[in-house]
Amino acid sequence: MSILLLDVDGTLIDSLPGIQGGFLHTLDQLGWPHPPQEFTDHIAGPPMEVTLRSLGMTPEQAYEGLQIYLEYTRRGGWGNATSFPGMLDVVRGWKQQGLTVATATSKGEGFARLILEREGFLEHIDFLGAAQEDGPRRGKSAVIDYVLSTNGWSAATHDILMVGDRSHDIEGAAAHGIDTVAVSWGYGTPEEWATAARTAHTPQDLEGIVHDWLAARG
Repeated sequence: MSILLLDVDGTLIDSLPGIQGGFLHTLDQLGWPHPPQEFTDHIAGPPMEVTLRSLGMTPEQAYEGLQIYLEYTRRGGWGNATSFPGMLDVVRGWKQQGLTVATATSKGEGFARLILEREGFLEHIDFLGAAQEDGPRRGKSAVIDYVLSTNGWSAATHDILMVGDRSHDIEGAAAHGIDTVAVSWGYGTPEEWATAARTAHTPQDLEGIVHDWLAARG
């Protein structure tokens, strides 16, 4: 069995406008100053409470901020997102080839389901692996562990490849012995992508990399 683990934000879905809107709304509600735009441009990826802590908030402040952010997202912020051009066709093609496709996203499970269904991805995904919106399964490594353990998969017994755009994807997959293909249309940096096994610059590049990965495994 060949398995692809797919990140959502920055890989399948351009969700940055909604995430940025919720982030800035959260800061305003807390009376916290806005960071430079360069910081805000790279907030998609890690759990929101991690981003808030990186600004200097205490764990208690970050938790309060997370609740504000989640409420903003529930009220409609989740919908301020669109699929990256070409990625739905790529995922559809992988399923037609017989690959097993699962997500491994730090996005909350309910929000991930809503946007993936609206954008047409959900019917091509075998398992929706996502974070808990308000629970212990938050970071990428924990989400990947959940996906693997729930399905009885492991890098020792299955061919598994992660596709993502941030260092969190690469490091989370590496913790489970899984290589990552980084995609450059997301929110990461060249320094982050350099730590992945390969980097795809277009969906067509990604198709070729996955094809070569499959061929190398016979």
